Amino acid sequence: MKRFRRTACLVCALLLTLYTAAVYAESETDNAEQGVNEIQPLLEMTEVEQQDGMSLEEMTEVVAENAMSEYLDHATGFSMQYPSIFVFNEELPGNTATTADGKATLSVENMENQSGLDEKVLTDAIKLESSDAEIKKNEQNGCLRTDRVTNEGKTGRTDLYLLTKHSFHHVILCYPTEEKESYFTYIEYMINTMETTGTDLG
Repeated sequence: MKRFRRTACLVCALLLTLYTAAVYAESETDNAEQGVNEIQPLLEMTEVEQQDGMSLEEMTEVVAENAMSEYLDHATGFSMQYPSIFVFNEELPGNTATTADGKATLSVENMENQSGLDEKVLTDAIKLESSDAEIKKNEQNGCLRTDRVTNEGKTGRTDLYLLTKHSFHHVILCYPTEEKESYFTYIEYMINTMETTGTDLG
């Protein structure tokens, strides 16, 4: 059941990406090609030998099973799928994972929402930290997202915020800017698999 739910969530994430692209696409053929182009970078990162004629659904399932892992915080019930290329290291501060080459990092912060933090206060805090940040909200689960460039344009940084009445979750993903497109595809998957159990969305 968990395997089915994870695959279903990732299919929904991909379909959401395709739906956005479809607004600007000229035909259904273009949409299908766009979908393949979106998922191809992730498929290439798996160890599965690619086969000609693989359908978009088959590609999605391969990615779900081989390119993504599950993160779970038992204390708050927060879970999400994240790229398997990241490995969490207990020697690093907090919940931090890195890629094998050390060029990208993923960190997750989970805490109880004891202060009654709401979306307006959170949004104001994000803008205070980065005044030019464009905040995007996922309609499915309310996740807030900001993207920026740091380190003189060499590093991309994406912050994801999931707020509920009982907990607050902050995910930071840093990656080389030249690999932005691949990571943006990963990020869409991550957002659409974020959820909490036994809590109400804020």
